[in-house]
Amino acid sequence: MMNTLRCYRRLATPFALFSVILTLYVSLSLRPAHAAINITEQPQSTLLNISPISAPAYLGYQDILAITQQQAAVPDAASSLTRYWYVVALNNSTAEPQTVYISNPRLIPLPTSIYLLDNKDRIINVINYGTGDYELPYSFIPGLTLPVTVSASNAVTVMFSVEAAAIPYFPLQLRSAAVFTSDVQKRLVLHSVVAGGLIVLLIYFALSHLYQQTGARFWLACSCLILLALLGSLQEPIARWFEFMQFGHYILAALGVVFLLSMGKFTHSLFSRIPWWLRLLNLLLPAGILLALASPLTGVPAFLNLLCVPAYGAFQITICALYQDRRNRSLNRLLAVAWLLLSLTWALFLTQYNPGLLPLVPAPVSAAAALLSGMCALALCVLLAERDLSRQQIHTQARTIDDLNVFYDLFRNSAEGLYTSTLDGSLITINPAMCTLFGYADEPTMLREVSDTALFYADPNQRDILVGELLENKTVMGREVKGRKADGTEFWFSISCQLHKDKGSTYLSGSIFDITAKKMSEINLTYMATHDSLTGIYNRREFESALTDAVTNQASGHTVILLYLDLDRFKAVNDTCGHKAGDKLIKELAQQIRDTLGDRGMLARLGGDEFGVLMTSQTQESAYIIAMKLVEAVRSYRFFWENHIFNVGVSIGLLNVTEHHSDADQALFLADAACYLAKQQGRDQVYCYQRHDERLQQYEQELDWVQLLNKALQGEGFELFYQHYRPLNWEHQGDCFEILLRLRLSDGTLAEPADFMPTAERYNVTARIDRYVIQQTFNWLQDNPQYLAQVKCCNINLNGQSLADLDLRRFLLSLFERSVVPYDKIWFDICETTAAAHKQQIQDFIQTFAALGCHFALDNFGSGFSSYGCMKELPVHCIKIDGSFVKGLLDNPLDSAIISSFKDIAQARDIITVAECVEDESTLTQLGKLGIDYAQGNAVAPPAALKDYTPL
Repeated sequence: MMNTLRCYRRLATPFALFSVILTLYVSLSLRPAHAAINITEQPQSTLLNISPISAPAYLGYQDILAITQQQAAVPDAASSLTRYWYVVALNNSTAEPQTVYISNPRLIPLPTSIYLLDNKDRIINVINYGTGDYELPYSFIPGLTLPVTVSASNAVTVMFSVEAAAIPYFPLQLRSAAVFTSDVQKRLVLHSVVAGGLIVLLIYFALSHLYQQTGARFWLACSCLILLALLGSLQEPIARWFEFMQFGHYILAALGVVFLLSMGKFTHSLFSRIPWWLRLLNLLLPAGILLALASPLTGVPAFLNLLCVPAYGAFQITICALYQDRRNRSLNRLLAVAWLLLSLTWALFLTQYNPGLLPLVPAPVSAAAALLSGMCALALCVLLAERDLSRQQIHTQARTIDDLNVFYDLFRNSAEGLYTSTLDGSLITINPAMCTLFGYADEPTMLREVSDTALFYADPNQRDILVGELLENKTVMGREVKGRKADGTEFWFSISCQLHKDKGSTYLSGSIFDITAKKMSEINLTYMATHDSLTGIYNRREFESALTDAVTNQASGHTVILLYLDLDRFKAVNDTCGHKAGDKLIKELAQQIRDTLGDRGMLARLGGDEFGVLMTSQTQESAYIIAMKLVEAVRSYRFFWENHIFNVGVSIGLLNVTEHHSDADQALFLADAACYLAKQQGRDQVYCYQRHDERLQQYEQELDWVQLLNKALQGEGFELFYQHYRPLNWEHQGDCFEILLRLRLSDGTLAEPADFMPTAERYNVTARIDRYVIQQTFNWLQDNPQYLAQVKCCNINLNGQSLADLDLRRFLLSLFERSVVPYDKIWFDICETTAAAHKQQIQDFIQTFAALGCHFALDNFGSGFSSYGCMKELPVHCIKIDGSFVKGLLDNPLDSAIISSFKDIAQARDIITVAECVEDESTLTQLGKLGIDYAQGNAVAPPAALKDYTPL
């Protein structure tokens, strides 16, 4: 920025100083003059110094003559002064007539009346120079030119009456006929030279613009044309044709505006960095200046008109200094010189009509020289700018060539195959990597042997598809295509290509690289994602996707049939021979089923020993026949493993998806239910789903219970209750109660364990339920330390399946470690009916936690056949007598005897006895007499919510 300002000061300061000095000089010189004339005594060319006489408009020439001869005074009527009189007395004392020319060199003439008087002040002629039809002859000199012939030894008085509101600038120049003719010839020659120079520049700029197509040359051509129009408009008789007296201000203003606009556009062409708002201001400025100053060149307006061009030139130099190209500083300096010359031209152009202003230098010659020099300087500016532009273009071309060389090296050494071809498939260029990729020895060999790029594709139609996509989108990125090498080997490649035009033809440029390894990996991954890794048939995910599509497209008229297959007696193979044998069996059976099914349906492994078949081209009857064939094929199959022979079966559930209008998930659920019923019927069966089958409805209810249990385990249904025990033969020493579980149903009712535990056992959910109850009980005990201190025993029921679960054992150990609940306050109730089935696991469980201080009770004692055996083998601390014996205690002596025997056996083992389901005080009293330790039932306390716990 500082460099720009310094450059601006160097350029603009001399320009401004020159403009101010020239303006002051011209302004101070513009003053009226007056003189008396004797033709014989005057030189050949004289500037007349005549003082104007101001007078009212109603005074005639006689009154003015009287005033000049001091015979009368000027009337005092200043407010009505509208005329100024110039009186020239011409006296010819020679013996021959003399002709002289009186000229007024104003640029724009003023309306004037001319009176010619003889030596007796009589009117010879009156000429009105102010209308379109005035009688002055053509002189080829702008302004008023009056020829006056004075007879020998005679005198003529010439009076000029000028209409003006203020004293006008009205110089008069007297020239002899010979001088006048010489001046006219010189002016014509000078104007011809200037016009010729401008025409030459115009032709040069116009023709070079047609060749170079540069804006600067065009606007210089326009400027030359405007200057030619300005020069022509000032000449007689053109000025008279244009009625210059009436419209001269507007003509000059219009030409000036257009000229400065052209020069502004010329500046914009040279300096492209000028912002748009400054360009707009630069174009509006000349119009504002010149239109505002379109007034007669008198007084102050002449001073301001003189500043128009210098001021606009200074503005141009300022713009150029701010936005100059630092690589071409000479351009800005030369442009400043050009504007100095144009400003000088303007000044001389305005002052040439007053020859006394510049007596040392002929004003017309100087103006012409300055104008042509300025235009030549502008032409040099264009050459400098174009030379700099050419250098930049050469530099850019050099960089482009370097880039092309780099690109060529990349093209030759690229690891990707690069090629160019025509749209019809003819190869144009290839690189070495392309030859290697397709198995050719070198580029010439490949260009010679490949007649069509369709040979690159394993399927030639792929190229037509590629070209069609290119024509639509202009580019293709990363399309994966199977190709063919020169030896016929197929491989996968990725191609990216685009279209481009060169010399009117369309070409295809592409890059290719080998993706065979990647593609094979993707194919393998896709296969693994959709197929079962063991059997090679479809997996559950792909099967569900196909089922969803089939269900969605049922409207096409196809019947969708779903078979759900579950192998029978498969577990025996796994348990006997291990999982390796089981995997082999699954694999061989999958092949057996696939061979039997053929292409009549889609086979998938849904999990474990379960398979699914989806058929969309069969009726329900034909599908049933196929299912029976599958049953027979599996039944007839024999599996051999290490001298063992196994035969397995399959149960199949058949569902007509179209008939039952179910979605994919529901269809699998219904087919699974049908398969379950096939197993219930005796296995090796095909069961067709029937909506109103009671057994199916019962199975669906069980599945509903499973759904409710899973939801409850997430904290949305289970509620804990408790029920107190009462000691019957000693004082109360602390609270004893049993934790009970309830399931809140959707209708608000509570379901007891007897309703949902059988289903939980069947679907192996008991371990999760027991873990939930234990966790919630421990949380309540920790959150209520005041009750924990009063608790003697808190009984929690455990299912036999849970006791066999190692994860439950680890969970309990971790829970005791993290909680403040003492081991000895927790009693675990083990159901006597399930204890017999998991005797060894239960023994291990009891030994582990009994050693830590926990107690164990045998629940529902006496309800099974192995009650005494369990009590004998399991190290329990308590037996809870089944309620079926307690309820008949008062009415049935056998129940009383059984309870007594239970008590005696427990006493022999030092085991506590608890009687369940005690409903009245009489039973409570009788139990006490029999020696039972504790009673539990509504007679003691009904079950209540644990959150509302109340001590007994």
